[in-house]
Amino acid sequence: MDEKESTRIYDLQELRRRYIAGERNFSGFDLKNFHLSEFFLVDINLSGANLEDASLGGANLINSNLSHANLERVWLNSALLIKANLSNANLRNAKLVNVDLTGADLTGADLTGADLTGAVLIDTNLTDANLTDIKTTEQTIFHQVTMPDGRIQNDLNRTLSAEELLRRYGEGERNFQDKILHRVDLSGADLRDIDLSRSRLSYVNFSCACLENVGLGMAIFSDFRNARFSRDEDWLGVWFFYCDLRDANLAGVDISYSQFIGSNLLEARVCGGIQGDIFFYETTWTDGEFIQGPTSATYHWRGEIREGEF
Repeated sequence: MDEKESTRIYDLQELRRRYIAGERNFSGFDLKNFHLSEFFLVDINLSGANLEDASLGGANLINSNLSHANLERVWLNSALLIKANLSNANLRNAKLVNVDLTGADLTGADLTGADLTGAVLIDTNLTDANLTDIKTTEQTIFHQVTMPDGRIQNDLNRTLSAEELLRRYGEGERNFQDKILHRVDLSGADLRDIDLSRSRLSYVNFSCACLENVGLGMAIFSDFRNARFSRDEDWLGVWFFYCDLRDANLAGVDISYSQFIGSNLLEARVCGGIQGDIFFYETTWTDGEFIQGPTSATYHWRGEIREGEF
């Protein structure tokens, strides 16, 4: 098989099959015009690949390698590119509406004409990137971003320090939607009834905190060790990406439709009320079992549902 043949994918089913089988290296592959919308492709290596005019809307590309890839006019709306490597990538005229680029490396990337409407850039590296004619709006977040000239840009309007949040909480405020909590220490805090459902939570220390009746949406690289959640809480779809939930008290919390990617739930108390499926990838379950995934709870345990857990 020659090199050209070895870097060809013939259809989406082939790509999905090879990924689920454990293959991650698709470096240099030609995926021009492919429609990979809402695909789960965490840890995939697409460095140097041709994805010109491809559709990747809603795809989960966390920790992916897209360095030197051709992403011209790619459709990446609402994709998750957390901790992705996009260094020296061609993103000219790319659609990046509502994309999450938290922790992504875009050093030297060409974003000429890219649409970043509503995009989230937190801890993102844009050193030497070309931002000519990019489109942004008030909803676009730039916080702790290294700009092309090396300066750090922060979103002062939406960012809250631990002190500010606790002060406002103490004054009776409970709605903290659409805020940024990044690298703040809220360990041991009593935050019952707080609504963080649309906030950006990254590297937050919630260890030993009281989070009863809390509203959550997505948490990234956050610490929930020994945190206490309400027994009648109904999440229905919280995403935990690389979070530490060891010894957390989730007893009675319905974690249906939640996602646990790269997270640790060792000895967490999860024991009832689950009405829907759960998604796992490289996650340690409560009993110490490492679930490689990607898989759902129903598929993983294949009907051997643990009474009181699923």
